Amino acid sequence: MNMNSKTRFPLAGAAVVFIATVHTIMGVALFAAGDQDTELSFWFTTFGVAAIGLGVAMIELERARGFVPGSVLVALAVTTVVGLAYMPVSGFLTLLVPLGVGALGWWRGRAPVSAGA
Repeated sequence: MNMNSKTRFPLAGAAVVFIATVHTIMGVALFAAGDQDTELSFWFTTFGVAAIGLGVAMIELERARGFVPGSVLVALAVTTVVGLAYMPVSGFLTLLVPLGVGALGWWRGRAPVSAGA
């Protein structure tokens, strides 16, 4: 881990981790309640765990680079758009928050540094 963090708090990655943690907890709760299909709880839990991994990776990238790279944001954007296309009113809406924060950080991180700074 880079101790000279370029960003004090990796907001985009932390938001993905938070959303994914809630998603995972919902999957476990659905399974425990037994009132939903096993496939639904599997989807919630598995995607939640995978998304936690993505969020942790985004945190590391934000700390190392100061922003989330465009390629990672594109992957998150495609996931969000496809999810919203299939389920317009769903938790995929929440991914717009880390996507927007990440895009703003990427835009700012790519801006040239002035000589006087």
